[in-house]
Amino acid sequence: MIWSIFSPARDYPEVFICEEDGFVDLTFTISNFKKLKSGSYEIVVKGDLKGDKVGFAIELLPSWNPQVVEGINDAFYWGEAFFKNIGAESEAFIRSLATLYGATVSDASVPDKVNAQVVGLACNPEQLEVSPCKMKFFFNPDGEKELYSEVFINIDLAEKRLEFNEKDNDYRAPLLRSLLQ
Repeated sequence: MIWSIFSPARDYPEVFICEEDGFVDLTFTISNFKKLKSGSYEIVVKGDLKGDKVGFAIELLPSWNPQVVEGINDAFYWGEAFFKNIGAESEAFIRSLATLYGATVSDASVPDKVNAQVVGLACNPEQLEVSPCKMKFFFNPDGEKELYSEVFINIDLAEKRLEFNEKDNDYRAPLLRSLLQ
């Protein structure tokens, strides 16, 4: 399954910003989705964020391990993903995110990919093609405290929507550092 919603006039649809209760949440229109030969899913978003052309890709790796949580009917699925650089749009995303977080970034040199541990919150990320999935990404969970961060990423392919939602304001600086390392 491969699809794209690109058209010459709408290559960069508006990124919706919700700033409520001190949190910054972003909603992107998915530009491209494909299942790779490896079994991974790649989701690309590009958008206009306050006049900046921004974007990035998320690659959800295959092999998700269910874990039952007491008191919850559905299992939580653990796996891995990459936050991927797609070029100038990814650098612009980090700069724009820093501005929204009230920070500045002197060098927005984004690595090709940044690894994250991921948990599907009562959803299986391997089932993206049939149902939406809300996930929590953990960057540098086994690393230095100043790099540890969490962010919610929710994907709904039917609605062509990816949400990049803040988990905790204290993760702002570590998240920016994680995405730039």
